[in-house]
Amino acid sequence: MKAVLAVALIALCGTAYGQYQNTAHSARSSAMGGCIVPDDTVRRLTVDYRRTYMLAEMSDKGVEAVWPTGRIGIAGASYSRYGSSGYREQNATAGYALRVAPWLKVGVAAHYMHVGTSDAYYEPKQWLAATAGMQATLDGRLYFTLLGGTRPWAIQRPWRAHAQVAYRPVSQVLAVVEAESEDRIRMRFGMEYNYSCLLFFRAGFATNPLTAAFGLGVKYRWLSIDIGVETHRVLGMTPHTSLTLWL
Repeated sequence: MKAVLAVALIALCGTAYGQYQNTAHSARSSAMGGCIVPDDTVRRLTVDYRRTYMLAEMSDKGVEAVWPTGRIGIAGASYSRYGSSGYREQNATAGYALRVAPWLKVGVAAHYMHVGTSDAYYEPKQWLAATAGMQATLDGRLYFTLLGGTRPWAIQRPWRAHAQVAYRPVSQVLAVVEAESEDRIRMRFGMEYNYSCLLFFRAGFATNPLTAAFGLGVKYRWLSIDIGVETHRVLGMTPHTSLTLWL
């Protein structure tokens, strides 16, 4: 099943490595509280734009490509730029996932991050990071994903871990629960409902900090448009828009 094979790589490449906050590469994930969810096809190209809590000029722009390499592997690459004219983070990721058994996939990814400002007294910094993970499935309905990676810019806690359980009880519904450990443990809960495989409704929330999210998407043949909004009780809203080509 294409969705099953895609999950491992999307999980590896779809988790951004910015210092300021974690971001998702699509409004679909953002609308579910940041959950990493399996896609319904493999070969795709996504371009997105995210405005961080409506802060002046603070935005995240990204592009991600995922494609199969034969029957047993998937390759992917992404690039994102976060910040404003005075501050910027640039992230580049390349990864590969391999099916080692009908029910098990493993993958690795490499990440490069560059941080700089317009302040002449601030020295630009750059880091290399890595992620490894595995994903198992049961009957194409229940997915288990485990990830581990490095955070070389975080001196006290240079490691991160991520666990996810996704379940599709019927073809129209997908439910996701995640736990992520970085500086502290963050839980995420999300759900997606699709109507006639054309219109999608999504909602979710996350802890530490407590945020709520919702959104919708429209997919027609080779094109889909997704809109997501994450809300914070103090900082306000973070709108997110994605355009995906299914090749």
